[in-house]
Amino acid sequence: MNKQEIEKMLRHAEQEVVYSFISAYAELDAAFCKQLKAALMPGRGDELSKEAYLVKAEKCFDFGGGGRGWRSRHYDFYQAAYDAANGLDNMLSDAGFLIEQGEYAPAVGIAMSVAEVIPRNYESVDDSSGSLGQTFDMATECIINILHGEQIPERLKTEIYEWVKQEMSNPVYSDYGFDSLDDVYEAACEELGETDEVLAGLDRQIEEATNYRKESIVLRKIRFMQSRNLDTHAFIEKYLEMNTVRKIRFDQMTESGRYDEALVLAREGIKIANMQNHQGTVADWEESILGIYLKQGHVKNILLQAEKLLCESYYGGDKYYQIVKQYTNPSDWTDTLERILGSFERSSRFSSFAANVMVEHQMWKRLFAHCKKGNSIALTIEQYEPYLKPHFEKEILDIYREYVEEQALITHSNAYDNVARMLKRMRAFDGGNAIVNQLLQEYRNTYKRRKNMMAALKNV
Repeated sequence: MNKQEIEKMLRHAEQEVVYSFISAYAELDAAFCKQLKAALMPGRGDELSKEAYLVKAEKCFDFGGGGRGWRSRHYDFYQAAYDAANGLDNMLSDAGFLIEQGEYAPAVGIAMSVAEVIPRNYESVDDSSGSLGQTFDMATECIINILHGEQIPERLKTEIYEWVKQEMSNPVYSDYGFDSLDDVYEAACEELGETDEVLAGLDRQIEEATNYRKESIVLRKIRFMQSRNLDTHAFIEKYLEMNTVRKIRFDQMTESGRYDEALVLAREGIKIANMQNHQGTVADWEESILGIYLKQGHVKNILLQAEKLLCESYYGGDKYYQIVKQYTNPSDWTDTLERILGSFERSSRFSSFAANVMVEHQMWKRLFAHCKKGNSIALTIEQYEPYLKPHFEKEILDIYREYVEEQALITHSNAYDNVARMLKRMRAFDGGNAIVNQLLQEYRNTYKRRKNMMAALKNV
């Protein structure tokens, strides 16, 4: 059989059959296995340049003729991001295989190429799913793993260091939030013993960063210093106005039992957050204060703080409620409960937390009144009907009827379903059957042309 006949046979053969045959034969014949590896996995060293991989990586963003204008008319930007990520992931899979074979240089070349092309082409696709962002992180993780490998030559570490140092000068990475490139830089500096350079570089970035980016860079420097067992005290003190940095110091104080200092730090954090109108941050600090009181076992402070958090929460908080119940003296519980419920009842808004507490204590009149604060009174009462019906059956039936009559005026399938569901529920009430039959007759006469409505009412 000549070469032409062999090539023709291979073109028409099933790939799985070919793979299976080659794999089995290579396992039996050591000489063939050696020749196969030499042919498919030559010692590449630096023979294949990064540029070749860059070309291949760029092609992952080539979806047909016409460039970006063609894409905007004929291509789905969201699908484009997914397709590009899929192609680049395949390249990274090749890099993983090369690493297994000890071919570190080409593997690094692939990962570098993938990392470079993503931010360059990021505006040409819609990566709202995060697929390209994940691929970028996989590429940088691949480089970091190679850096930390025991068999990687120093020359390759230096090349990675020079590459990442150059890439970090390109603002496109930070513009699109590809921050894991910083991790590569720190890993390369670590391997080459350039700790001081990392710290100096982070200081430059902090100095040049906008307020939006500065906090994340400060946190990176803290993490880097902690990983090297460097003293972070002075640096953290410098940036205590940043909430996340203050929280780091707060946790350090709490862990070392310096509770009074931690409380001062938390209260200052509340003042700063109030000035910035960050109410979520205020609530977080208030909860941190409660955590310290719990560690200290100060019952009076625990009760005051837990009740404050409970009553200031829009939805209430079962966690705080349980703490209040646990630490309140039984003889004081009635007064405490009145204060808690009163804070919610004074609001014009319905609170499911308050309603559930009323159910717990069988406060049916207060529950009925509170349910009337719901956005839809009928739907709110429907949730608590098992508790309220024995006490307010007639009133609830009237509320349901009013709701049905309002919904019947709306020409929408959801409204028709609401009418049918509520009419079925009304049949279970004393006198409900007569009202339901009357309304059905009225609707079948008035709205007989509404086919969807008639279909919804068919089984009522």
